[in-house]
Amino acid sequence: MENTKRLVHPKEDFYFIFCILISVGVYLAFLFSIIGIFFIVFLILFSLTLHFLMIGSIRRNAVKIGENQFPLVYERAVQICLEMKLEKVPDIYIMESGGLLNAFATKFFRRNMVVLYSDIFELIEMDAEDEVYFILAHELAHIKRRHITIQMVILPAMWVPFIGEAYSRACEYTCDRYAAYYTNNFEAAKNGLTILAIGRTLYKSVNHDDYLKQVRDESGFFVWLSEKISTHPHLPKRIQEVAQFMDIDFPYYKESKRGVVIGIVGLTLAVTIFVVGSYMTIDRIMNSSLWSDFFLGVEGTTPLMDAAFEANIEEVQKLIDEGAEVNVSDSEGSTPLHWTIYGIDFTYEEGIEVDNIPSIETARLLLDAGANVNAVDIYGTTPLIDAVSYDSPEMVELLLEYGADPLITDANGMTALDLAKDYQNQEILTLLNTATQN
Repeated sequence: MENTKRLVHPKEDFYFIFCILISVGVYLAFLFSIIGIFFIVFLILFSLTLHFLMIGSIRRNAVKIGENQFPLVYERAVQICLEMKLEKVPDIYIMESGGLLNAFATKFFRRNMVVLYSDIFELIEMDAEDEVYFILAHELAHIKRRHITIQMVILPAMWVPFIGEAYSRACEYTCDRYAAYYTNNFEAAKNGLTILAIGRTLYKSVNHDDYLKQVRDESGFFVWLSEKISTHPHLPKRIQEVAQFMDIDFPYYKESKRGVVIGIVGLTLAVTIFVVGSYMTIDRIMNSSLWSDFFLGVEGTTPLMDAAFEANIEEVQKLIDEGAEVNVSDSEGSTPLHWTIYGIDFTYEEGIEVDNIPSIETARLLLDAGANVNAVDIYGTTPLIDAVSYDSPEMVELLLEYGADPLITDANGMTALDLAKDYQNQEILTLLNTATQN
């Protein structure tokens, strides 16, 4: 038989190192944030709580094998554990599964567990106990390799698409090797894996040569991708891997990569076209009246309003030169001058917030072109009232320069001066008080 050093599949160590690096990076990133620390703790506690609730139910309802409960199976499990040099025999449970063929290893606090679904375990009554022992040894190998504990440690990496699945698949190959080594029965290994594919009755009738040919014949991008997003390798490949590990003269078929390459290239092109197309579509919407009409729920906006909102001085000047109406209003009565103020942004110079100059210059262009400085929308709001609401002294000063009336009241009976008093902006208050006194 093989030297035990070969039991670990080469890809397991490779992906483990990769997952460790990813997880350490995520943990360090989270540690710089108090919210991140709480998020990690919450996620771990939440996951463990759900896990322990499920295991608690299994421990009470499933049948635990032991010296007085299926003693022959328990004796074989003890023997395998001794050979694997496991410090303690895990708790082994049999549970009804509604026809599912599966088994898994897990952990309950510090206690290791193996759960065999009843449809697997019943193979013992069908003269297929060796197949059951192969599956049992596979799960014991997960415990021997501490896969359950490791996956909790590298949890962030397990959430990364393809990476976590790749590590899990490598672990499955390792456990197949362990099971094959400690049961030393290729037929049982082959049959045990075939049972997972077709069931506990028909597996004896399977032509394994034809089944393994599916690795070669059933190829292509989506077949390949289905494995890459799965935690388990495809079953025919697992059978081939076990045969190679045990030096069994058994057919080996290699999967074709041609369809995979074509699929990857095609998918890459499709994603690129989709991303570029989406960007161009969004950019077109953002730079058209559709943005205002649909996303902001305002109808009747014009290209001049959009350009004013974005403080696009060149476009505003171009539209004015082409004869765009500067006093046209949208469905809410807002004019391009109103929209200029809606788009006010702020920059910072030496730590002090100042108005964005393009918005001021855009408003000046509109006013020079004849924009009504005292235009009122359906809420009774003037550009001056909006400028006070946006806390913009520079815009207030500009509007007053062009004759804005600080005493016009909005729908709530508030003047620009009243709002300035509420906002307590001393610079704006001074400007408005001066204007009212004159």
